[in-house]
Amino acid sequence: MERTINLCPGIGASAHLIQHTELLFSSVYFEQPHLYLIQQGHKRIRWQQQELVAYPGELMMIDGGQTVDIINGLSDDGVFSCQLLTCDPLLFAATRPPGPAMSDHAFAGVQTLRNLPCGFIHSFETTHLALALNNSFPLAITRHKVLEILLWLTQFGIKFVHNEVKDLTQRVRRCLATDPHSIWTAAKVAESLSMSEVMLRRKLSAENTALRNLMIDVRMNSALALLQSTDWPISLIAQHVGYESSSRFAERFRKRFGFVPTAIRGHQRPE
Repeated sequence: MERTINLCPGIGASAHLIQHTELLFSSVYFEQPHLYLIQQGHKRIRWQQQELVAYPGELMMIDGGQTVDIINGLSDDGVFSCQLLTCDPLLFAATRPPGPAMSDHAFAGVQTLRNLPCGFIHSFETTHLALALNNSFPLAITRHKVLEILLWLTQFGIKFVHNEVKDLTQRVRRCLATDPHSIWTAAKVAESLSMSEVMLRRKLSAENTALRNLMIDVRMNSALALLQSTDWPISLIAQHVGYESSSRFAERFRKRFGFVPTAIRGHQRPE
């Protein structure tokens, strides 16, 4: 089966990440929580002068709104691989226990779960499969499987909370990420956020950022995910994130991450 990112709107997404070269991905922004079940190699996350590592059979969780550095370390066989799940934030409330909100126990940041019970690993793998084969699964069943993962996490004391984004930079990122191929003018972004173009530029400037830089970063982060999680040709990935020229895309990608797109795949994928 050809690898791709399996998206089920309103429920979640799954992907199978493979990498054959150990690389540092610096300042990667996460729009929503990501759950990585490590299969081969290890995943190292650095953020705010902290570091965590997850090994095979362990779960690495990164909350939405985080910007982290990532190193995917290789196994003795020269491979990093993991299963990825993301959950639509609107599902978080469905697993909230009755009574007052427990916001002080809400998960934030980065965390690794070790010594996972077999039941959780089985649930994770079947949820990953349900999202991958979403055309063969009723939506209600797929939604139930994703909720099952969230319920498992509450058993471990992990509770995700859907917080409305107030930072304009994050709101613009979310807007741009809906269609990285599109040419987003300031007027178009301002209209989608129900504000004037002048106000948009002024507020972004106050947050020390610029629309053009955000657009490039969103496109490169999207390309990174596609390079790791799909078997798409690089030319197709370039077009998906708004570059008709593969060489121009490769140049922009190298400038952002420090290496060319082919370095991620390493031309060593097993047949």
